[in-house]
Amino acid sequence: MARYTFKCSDIGLDCGFSTQAATKEELMPLIAEHAKSKHGMAEISPDVMQKVNGAIKKKLF
Repeated sequence: MARYTFKCSDIGLDCGFSTQAATKEELMPLIAEHAKSKHGMAEISPDVMQKVNGAIKKKLF
């Protein structure tokens, strides 16, 4: 089974946040909530979303 992971540092932010979920669909709300609460982003802009999607990694067990 695969896990999807994301780290803020992978998109150039000086932030230690990382998260993981079973699917990208489960991962995105976790990323969005972190962006809102810790980075003050009420909305994730299209250019940041492109960076986020590019930084999501799929890990196989």
